Amino acid sequence: MPGSSWPLWLGLCLALPILGAPLLPGAAEIGDLTGPPSTHRLLRLAVPGGAPRWLIATPPRRPRERAQGLLVLTAEGKFHAPRLGAESIRAPLRWERNPIPSDLTAEVPPADLGGGRLGGPGRDGFFVIVNTVAREWRFVRPSEPLSALSRPAALSRTAAAAVGEDGSLLLFRESGSGWREAHRLAPGSPGLPSPVLKDALLAAADLDGDGNLELVAPAAPTDRRRHGVLGDAVEPTELRIFRLEGDRLRPMGRYAAGAGAVFEALGALAADIDGDGREEILVTRSDARGTAHLLLGLEKGELRVKARGASAGSRWSHVLGAFDVDHSGIKVLAVEAPHMAGSLLALRIHQGDLRERARRPGFTTHAAGSRNMWQFALLRRGGFVEVVLQERGRKRLAALALVGNRWKLRWTLELTSPAASNIVAGDFDGDGRDDLALADAAGNLLLLLSRG
Repeated sequence: MPGSSWPLWLGLCLALPILGAPLLPGAAEIGDLTGPPSTHRLLRLAVPGGAPRWLIATPPRRPRERAQGLLVLTAEGKFHAPRLGAESIRAPLRWERNPIPSDLTAEVPPADLGGGRLGGPGRDGFFVIVNTVAREWRFVRPSEPLSALSRPAALSRTAAAAVGEDGSLLLFRESGSGWREAHRLAPGSPGLPSPVLKDALLAAADLDGDGNLELVAPAAPTDRRRHGVLGDAVEPTELRIFRLEGDRLRPMGRYAAGAGAVFEALGALAADIDGDGREEILVTRSDARGTAHLLLGLEKGELRVKARGASAGSRWSHVLGAFDVDHSGIKVLAVEAPHMAGSLLALRIHQGDLRERARRPGFTTHAAGSRNMWQFALLRRGGFVEVVLQERGRKRLAALALVGNRWKLRWTLELTSPAASNIVAGDFDGDGRDDLALADAAGNLLLLLSRG
């Protein structure tokens, strides 16, 4: 080879691996957009009276109003409400004068009991019910104090289940005289042989398609995995299903993780993924071989695996739920290794498998050691359904849309402080378009309101 060509040939050889290398996590791809959405304006408002923990979108307070309400639950157990709706076109935004008091622990977000009512564990172990329309709260003294770390689940407009400090299950019923404890299943009893996880996120799902909700409870805790990514090193090893019959919870079935395995989650998620009119259960299972998502369905009275995802190795994977994000059917969304690569996944069911349709690294929905499992939201904007979450460094908010078999970045927003609350979407200004809200670690409420 002529000496004059050698430097050029060497330079091309050295450049080829660089040109062919994959993009760094979060790097821009063809078709991506950056910068805040032109359709929305950002408003920032300091939250009064303590650190913000949870945001709750509530129904409109008056029959003819379209704007949803927004409540900020602080660490001290009070609900603060910004003046939105017609007020949101004014600057600066203001808070309503009188916050709603409650005795809620604020360790977990309260459960939606319907009709603008919220329920959760109180500081003294009571079951607390907050009426966000009447701006008042009540409580029920249970036979066993409730776990401050567990989130109840509503089984109907007049029934809710909660977890006791001893791992029991308690059923609360509403009648004309108010709420009361109706039934308790103690751990070690025939109906509940093993205790429920103390920081369980209880779920309600119509598993048999009869129009009634069943209770899904993670139980039989163990510390044999000891990852500790979700607040402690204790994980459930089985899921137990209960049917509501009058004033009692009746055992309906169970699914065990298996020898040496755990469910690496605080609870299960439910959705009708295959369109058969019955909801399925989504959960993350982990053993020595790795972590995988399972889709469980009720068949002949037993929970069975309907679909299984590929192993993610030893990395924890945060399953977000099942949504139609591209108008072509339900997809299972997850963020694999949110504390490392942080890959946003879209999975679809195919012949008993949860197969990967799209993957993009560089994003997170969870902080290590936190029990906040809701740092994402779906935003309808410009004909797309955008998955909104933080970039891996937690310095930017990002929105991605599923286009074909890839995730397209639709907008980003610089954050002066990471998200500390959940992220919620709703129509907070009443113009028929989705808005977005989150509270950051500096104690500010951030609102992205549509421009109308």
